[in-house]
Amino acid sequence: MTTRCSLAGAIGGAALALVLSAPFDAGAESTQRVAITDGGGFSEPMPAATVEVPASWRAQGGVLWNPGTNCVNNKVRFEWKARSRDDLHGFEVMPGYNWQVKGTQLQMNPCPVQPFRSTREFLEAVVQQRRAGARVLQYRDRPDLAAARAAQAGSKANPQVRSRIDAGQVLIAYRSDGVEFREVLGTSINFTELQGNIVGGSGLVFAHRAPHGQLDFAVGDKMVDSFQYDKRWSDLMIASLTSSMNRFSSAQSNAIAQWHSREMARINAEGAADRAAIRAAANRDVARINSATNANTQATNDRIHRRTLETTGEYNTYQDGGTRVRSSIHGGERVLRSANGSVMSTNDPYFNPAGSRELQRVR
Repeated sequence: MTTRCSLAGAIGGAALALVLSAPFDAGAESTQRVAITDGGGFSEPMPAATVEVPASWRAQGGVLWNPGTNCVNNKVRFEWKARSRDDLHGFEVMPGYNWQVKGTQLQMNPCPVQPFRSTREFLEAVVQQRRAGARVLQYRDRPDLAAARAAQAGSKANPQVRSRIDAGQVLIAYRSDGVEFREVLGTSINFTELQGNIVGGSGLVFAHRAPHGQLDFAVGDKMVDSFQYDKRWSDLMIASLTSSMNRFSSAQSNAIAQWHSREMARINAEGAADRAAIRAAANRDVARINSATNANTQATNDRIHRRTLETTGEYNTYQDGGTRVRSSIHGGERVLRSANGSVMSTNDPYFNPAGSRELQRVR
């Protein structure tokens, strides 16, 4: 079962009409509807989409899955082309692409960062990658297609999200195997902005080529308009991407929670260590204060006891090096030790026998 691809599309707005020209001549060649197969996304190969191409053309390619990215919209890649028998005419379906606009990116967003801010910039980058050396002849904005896609998208689900749809086509020229070709590539891009983070989402890129002078834009229009997603595949694809996104979000949330727990544990451990250090320092200070207080108290008590004994014994104490000397208060306030070691006391301020030294009273 298939469903017609709209500009909104199942993967960000796949279909985009090519340059409008004369009506397609259906009688020029019969057509065939060809399936674009997804060979590895699910348990068995299945058609992902169909497209109508000339009956004599050969098709190759299909849908590839990129499990190496967490940007879910970049997991599904259409890489399919159809060619005429002589390989001169062709139609190609290239993958869409999602990215964060450089300068607005968020670290937690897994989508790649690119500078593209318009469809023109994006398509010119596609040309550089896919058609190296090609000359860009013309770019054409398609506001009509952008308006159609915006109408199909309907009202915004989140009023905080700003959205802008841009559509356009680029005409290029290049030479291959001695043949001069003309090719037109087109797509539409939905730019969304939330809290300063801008994300670009391109639909599928359609390309139509032919030798110079033979490019019939109406044939390209016909093939683009015929593109249809298979509904069964679309449902499975959307479910798979949703599951992948939920797993990534859950893993990301768990990683943040684990980081937060580690940080809180580290902060708590550092806080406990700091508090323990503060308590130890406080205990040391208290012990030092107590020790100093006890020492002062003991010294005061010793001094009071000594002065009591001095008063009772009617003497004063003098310091003589490491020893103390008692001298009667009746002998004089000055106490001297003579050169021969004897101690004498006097009140005469000028008495200083040769070789003697005066002792200091202990207060």
